[in-house]
Amino acid sequence: MTCWARVSPRLGRVSAAAASRTIALPHCRVGYAEYGAEHGLPVLYCHGVPGTHVEGEAFDEAARAAGVRVIAVDRPGMAGSSLPAGQRVADWVATVAALADRLGLARFSVIGVSGGGPYALAIAAGLPQRVPGVALVSAPAPLDAQADAAELDPVARRRRRGLNMLRRIPFLVHPMAVEMSMVVRRQKGVAGLVAQMAPVDRDRMHGDAELTAKLAENLRRSFEQGSRGFATDIRLVFTRDWGFALTDVTAPVQIWHGEADGNVPADDAHRLAAALPHARIHLVPDAGHLLFVDRAADILASLALGDA
Repeated sequence: MTCWARVSPRLGRVSAAAASRTIALPHCRVGYAEYGAEHGLPVLYCHGVPGTHVEGEAFDEAARAAGVRVIAVDRPGMAGSSLPAGQRVADWVATVAALADRLGLARFSVIGVSGGGPYALAIAAGLPQRVPGVALVSAPAPLDAQADAAELDPVARRRRRGLNMLRRIPFLVHPMAVEMSMVVRRQKGVAGLVAQMAPVDRDRMHGDAELTAKLAENLRRSFEQGSRGFATDIRLVFTRDWGFALTDVTAPVQIWHGEADGNVPADDAHRLAAALPHARIHLVPDAGHLLFVDRAADILASLALGDA
């Protein structure tokens, strides 16, 4: 699971920026929101699983300072985007290309956080002339079965076993998504999810009412159309071939990962770095799955947008 982000102290300005919009494309409806500099260098943001455009607010303040325009797009079934989705992660590329055309984006970099990482890589692989750079944050490696490594902490081992089970028995995705939807809707549902995080992320959340509120809003919007969007994301990212090879990604890829991440172990970052043709890995000690909350400026800077 990927959660949200940081709230800027300029809450009135951020609230206006966070208002979602929709565009009707020939085959679907796409929801998105923009953050940062209105006329800045464009960066497409791919949210986590579950997640929505709300996460993009994490980059608002840093993007304004860097002259970057962040466009956070909802995937099918999440917030403002309609179902159905495609059969593979790579099928999302055509929708992104159509949206970019409508927004007048000839070229744009891409950020993918957690489960949004495979979508960011798919966009770079499918649109090589339009994507000069990619940043992955806490992103999973491809779905080949992984051993339950003894060196992983208990939270990471439990999640890895769960994903391996879904790969073997993919029909379990739907009931799991329904259960997650029910947990989110219950009173104190967010607290229950926070309790399942790695210790470093629980500590990060502790006492931060604004961060907790944004997490709750992100989760609420993830499930406001029901559980099918979340189930689709889980199915495409964790139980099926993504529809492209990592060697198809010719753009430079910056891989950011917290060494204490319990949702997606740092081993995934090493596997991605070894397989991608042009990758640089940034491992952050004592950071967890909420790495992007506090390192938004560094992540944007690593894309070298001015050079691109």
